Amino acid sequence: MSALHLPAGSGTVRPFLGTTMTVKVSGQETGGTLALIEQECPPGFATPLHLHQHDDEAFYVLAGTMQVSCGDRTWPAGPGAFVLLPRGRPHAFANRQDHPLRLLQLTWPTGFERFAADVAALGADPPDPARLTEVAARHGYQIIGPPDGAGPGQAGGA
Repeated sequence: MSALHLPAGSGTVRPFLGTTMTVKVSGQETGGTLALIEQECPPGFATPLHLHQHDDEAFYVLAGTMQVSCGDRTWPAGPGAFVLLPRGRPHAFANRQDHPLRLLQLTWPTGFERFAADVAALGADPPDPARLTEVAARHGYQIIGPPDGAGPGQAGGA
């Protein structure tokens, strides 16, 4: 792996389950060790309760507040907050505010960015829940339950 510099605005932008994701760094650039994604989640966005079987996930909140649930804990995370969600633990998050939530998502080892690309390739945003569940399972993500309090079309990703 060599040094890497990305100018502002760099990355691959794609729709992902009602959000806009910009893959800043993928496993291709990091030898599979780390992926970094910038994400903007609209008001009302909520992920389904899910778990990662092969990767850990962390978020750094840039703007807005995310409502996070992991196991039996729930807490708000506002600008400047860091959240670590270990693999194998059911978790979800939501934007319960009336303005977008912006965050950085880190996953290690990599693979989440390939899942996001496969979900985007399904075409519909959000995709059919059965197809989403099948794609998620192929990538080592288990969807456990529907989004908590999400409106129509507000299902989220892993």
